[in-house]
Amino acid sequence: MNANFEPHAISRRTFLKGAGAVGAAGLLAACGGSNSTSSASGATSGAASAPAASNGGAPLTEIYSYESNVRELEKWNVLYSQNASDFNVLTNCVDGLLSSDCYGKPVAAIAESWEHNEDSSVWTFHLRDDVDWCDVNGEVKGHITAKDFLVGTEWVLNQYKNEASNTSMPTTTLLGAQEYYDYTVEQGDAAANLTYQDMLDHGVGIEAPDDYTLVFTCKNPCPYFDTVAGYVCFYPASEDLINELGIEGFRAATYAEMYYCGPYLIEEFVQSNTKSFVPNPNWYGADDHSRFERVVVTMLTDVVTGYQLYQNRELDEIELTESTVTQIQNDPSNEYNDQMCERQPKKYSYQFHFNYQRFNDDGTPDDNWNKAIANTAFRQCFMKGLDLTRYFARTNPINPLKCENDYYTMRGVCYNTQGVEYTSLVGKKMGYGAYDGETMIRLRDNGGDIADLKKQAMDELSAIGVTFPVHCWNYILSSNATQQDSAAVLKQAFSDCFGDDFIVLDTGEYVSSLTQEVINAQRESYASSGWGADFGDPINFLGQETLTDANAYYSWNYSNIAKVYEAGPADWQADLIDIYKQFEQKVHDADAIVDDIDARYDAFADAEAYMLQNALTMPALYEVMLALTHINDYTKINAMYGICNYKYVDWQTSEEAYTTEQYQEFEAAYEAAAKA
Repeated sequence: MNANFEPHAISRRTFLKGAGAVGAAGLLAACGGSNSTSSASGATSGAASAPAASNGGAPLTEIYSYESNVRELEKWNVLYSQNASDFNVLTNCVDGLLSSDCYGKPVAAIAESWEHNEDSSVWTFHLRDDVDWCDVNGEVKGHITAKDFLVGTEWVLNQYKNEASNTSMPTTTLLGAQEYYDYTVEQGDAAANLTYQDMLDHGVGIEAPDDYTLVFTCKNPCPYFDTVAGYVCFYPASEDLINELGIEGFRAATYAEMYYCGPYLIEEFVQSNTKSFVPNPNWYGADDHSRFERVVVTMLTDVVTGYQLYQNRELDEIELTESTVTQIQNDPSNEYNDQMCERQPKKYSYQFHFNYQRFNDDGTPDDNWNKAIANTAFRQCFMKGLDLTRYFARTNPINPLKCENDYYTMRGVCYNTQGVEYTSLVGKKMGYGAYDGETMIRLRDNGGDIADLKKQAMDELSAIGVTFPVHCWNYILSSNATQQDSAAVLKQAFSDCFGDDFIVLDTGEYVSSLTQEVINAQRESYASSGWGADFGDPINFLGQETLTDANAYYSWNYSNIAKVYEAGPADWQADLIDIYKQFEQKVHDADAIVDDIDARYDAFADAEAYMLQNALTMPALYEVMLALTHINDYTKINAMYGICNYKYVDWQTSEEAYTTEQYQEFEAAYEAAAKA
């Protein structure tokens, strides 16, 4: 075994055959935990029960899982992070007002019940009175009351303290939040001395009538506010810890310094190697939820190594590469032949994000690429002409087209009052075909012959000095065999679809951090990135791509279009900027509709269709993986927004690996229960 995967102070797996485990099977029925109550306003939010199903194996007392080593946690402060790789860990250590059940519905966490007024503009959350802060050793450090949520909200809204991280949700929904954020910007360094009382005095729409009640007042009616309130922008913070560490110290706190209130504590953390969790002895939910005695997450350089660890029973799950699936599938005698399980789609909608301000390795602008990608016909060639079927097969070799993504917003984030899923509205505006109640049938290359579009792009670009072929740079992790194979598949797809006279895909490498070495240096021509919703409304997706909004994540950090606009665009970027302006206006107009959900979603669908028709970014992939597993995914939290999906609570597990047939049965039971 590779030395990078040697356990550190963690014993190898022992098989405990008894039923006295802390975690899972037999306790499955309460997949969402406690029900919440509601007032007569109709804000009912209850936990659904997962379909009870087992293969007869004894439950696991410990879980051994993994993560890619390019997705190592970087920040331990949940208020300051905006990265899923951080949240997947921190969701096990810190709880917020609400969580979700296995069907993605909001359920109680620190708030045991909640309700709203008639027009959904005022939301009241009733907190538990038995929630404590503790340190990494499990020593109680304080009691959580409504004050901790006021402290946390002020921290997020204070630009000096949180540096604009996670501000977009409260500033767009909460009364007075944008004004207070702007005030902290004006105050500069003096904002360090502001407290939650200053925030209240400025009229921000949050108050604590008593120690265990929080009342939020929204700018406008906000029927999805419970999905916002459950996000990290409204997580609690310990004033004592902030005072102890100082602002910079709290922002950059290590796991050993941070306070926790979630189901687990960090037992050990070895950077880029392993992290282990043990139950928090002070967790308020211990009597109502099942946990594991230990969870160990091993960082893998590639899943090929993970497959070996799974075979040795050093992992309880492993997602399969295309080559491994083929190997198993072609050998009827292979012990895993009937155990390849198709997982639920992950909550991320992946895109190829074009970089409109690329720099060469020497720091000079790559004008050839920058001019080309500013051209609409050139971008549309990607949308209409690039066949990614073989690329999808890298994720799901058996059903590759299950991975095809035609939208920007993730499916299932929200539904209109008629029960119509939002992306189907986008599909209709795009002319993708009839919606059959389950899927939208895409009419690929709906815009005509790709050869005509290619000629148009080459003619228009040649006129402004672009030379062909245009070189498109894709970056992968050095020495990562899986990424190398995927890059080769993509390179062949570019060649087959575009011809080597038009666009050539070049592959660059980075050593350890894609963000630090490539994205921040703006060396990529495009980057593949998946966005998962923070709350249940399309603005959370489309708002990341607007031109002038300070919190538009992708516009500032990936496409860099906001930087282009801020610096002053060149003449050949004028049309691109105009398209972005029109898109932004459509997004703002849609977001201004607050009293009619159907009209709101229709307007957002119009904005998203406009973005896709102009190929400002390219939808690429859904993650629908094949896996070998001892974990029933259908008992996990499965929300299309928020951070809770990786919480190791209430999982059904088995020492006997699940089979393909059993997973198909789990899926059928889950879908039937979801529709009931």
